[in-house]
Amino acid sequence: MAEFPSKVSTRTSSPAQGAGTSVSALRPDLGFVRSSLGALMLLQLLMIFNVGATVLYITAFITCSAAVELTSLKGTRPYNQRAAASFFACLVMIAYGVSAFFSFQAWRGVGSNAATSQMAGGYA
Repeated sequence: MAEFPSKVSTRTSSPAQGAGTSVSALRPDLGFVRSSLGALMLLQLLMIFNVGATVLYITAFITCSAAVELTSLKGTRPYNQRAAASFFACLVMIAYGVSAFFSFQAWRGVGSNAATSQMAGGYA
């Protein structure tokens, strides 16, 4: 413990004049994005976005469908508007769900089963 204070430096430095945040410091690291780990991270973010959008459109579809009054007449303007909104929400929900499924399949990768990847690696 006697030598501890001699190894500690208490000298501080001040930033250079005019050295604020530069634009180059805010640029994304394209090397990381092009790497396999960066691509997997972006794919996972897309998958999370697609799953979240699917859940939101499921709630929109249920809400629009439940908002149609049972006593409203078919062919009236409020009935047609709610039916169109429900139909659109259903189509977009299916599209985001399919996109999330394919994102998950790509994230999981082909041959992610340990037995099949070992068999393919040993005999290919």
